[in-house]
Amino acid sequence: MSSPIPISLPRSKSIVIRCLIINYLKTRTLLPVFENDPNDIKVVYNALKIIDSQKKTLVECIIDVQDCGAAYRFLMAVLAITPGKWFLTGMPRLLQRPILPLVNFLNAHGASIERTELGWCIKGTELQIDSFEIDTSETSQYVSALMMVKGEKRKEEKFLLLSEEKVADGDLTPDDGRSDERVDGKAGRGSLYKNPYIKMTETILRCRGVLQYAPTLSDWSAAVFWIADALLKPNAHYLLKNLHFDDLQGDAEIVSWFKKWGLHFTENKYGIEVKHIHQVEISAQKINVALMPDIAMILAVLSVCYPFQLTMSGLKNINLKESKRLDILVDELSKFTTVDKHSNDTITVYKRTHKLPESFHFDSYNDHRFVMAWSLFKNFGTVNIQKSDCVKKSYPDFL
Repeated sequence: MSSPIPISLPRSKSIVIRCLIINYLKTRTLLPVFENDPNDIKVVYNALKIIDSQKKTLVECIIDVQDCGAAYRFLMAVLAITPGKWFLTGMPRLLQRPILPLVNFLNAHGASIERTELGWCIKGTELQIDSFEIDTSETSQYVSALMMVKGEKRKEEKFLLLSEEKVADGDLTPDDGRSDERVDGKAGRGSLYKNPYIKMTETILRCRGVLQYAPTLSDWSAAVFWIADALLKPNAHYLLKNLHFDDLQGDAEIVSWFKKWGLHFTENKYGIEVKHIHQVEISAQKINVALMPDIAMILAVLSVCYPFQLTMSGLKNINLKESKRLDILVDELSKFTTVDKHSNDTITVYKRTHKLPESFHFDSYNDHRFVMAWSLFKNFGTVNIQKSDCVKKSYPDFL
């Protein structure tokens, strides 16, 4: 039996960023970061270092979170409750991304946050947040931000969220069941703990920001590339180092799909082995990715490469990410097959019927997820990706 090819993965930035912030708010100390950590983790770590050294000063302090959406929203809440004068800024694309529901909520509860052309002026002050009701139709990070600055939830406190997210009849979530994010009526009240990222925040809060396995827990969003790559390679056998079924990362649920498509998964103390055991004819798929939007690009490109027909829903917010992901997917994949955009939430990538070219040229659109997605085409020819360095945001060792 051949040994698996070992694959190094980055630490989960979603987990580590939450650990960094929650631990800092609880202990006023900083957890360590490492040289090969995703850039987003380093952005949060460096911001917290500045906040700790400059709190309570009378001079306005600049906090530049570059293109990190989690830092933008989480630190907006942190700065609102931290005494001092702050200016929160980042790259132009970041400043266009959704944050107003969070700002409006914080200001309504006593915060002092004012928008400028280049960022946000914040005067930190003590806030009283006993409960909240907030629209999460754009991102669940609003809830996580408020949970972190509020701290551990006492039983008598009530947290509500509003969401317009629905899973259409017939759409499958990873376990082939109905999504827990279904809401009643129009913009109904959803359960705080159905969203995997909110569950993650709540779990880390219970641990006061220090999870024993956080220093070695690999990122499932990065692992999805290698899992898709294994599906395209007969006899592929990878060891995804330090990756585990940890019950925190929602993207782990994709395993149920890939098992049906011909891969075998075995967990051991070193990580998870992925083996391509047989080639199958994949029927037309209808998949909802509302709870794991970061895998949308990999799935769409995989469907072109394999090929199989894919109708993917739950996409309405991906144009609000690092790039206009939905529009870009439609434009780029239309070069290889027919792609229909049914709405701002749903596309169908039809099964490719002709041969792929032997060379590919893509722009990264300064989006780390596209660098990984376009790289799947390397199984069919040479791939050139402009500005591919942006992948360091989540996976510095990918290139």
